[in-house]
Amino acid sequence: MRIEPLDENKFSWMLKPLAWMMKRRFGKVLNPFKASAYRPGITVALSIFMQTVEASKVTDPQLKRLVCLRSAQMIGCVF
Repeated sequence: MRIEPLDENKFSWMLKPLAWMMKRRFGKVLNPFKASAYRPGITVALSIFMQTVEASKVTDPQLKRLVCLRSAQMIGCVF
């Protein structure tokens, strides 16, 4: 990894609730979140954006999942 992940005990107060939710959902805090934790404002804004996209009713939910899956394949994401 090019960016050393930030330790969870060094997270900003803004990111601690997001880290808690991630642990609850995935069982651990994922590395991309730890890498983006250096910039808490951007991380919070990205999280709000992602939640807005997920909650949007404009596009069919199945299509959104397929687009996410295909984009993950294109960039080589194993998750």
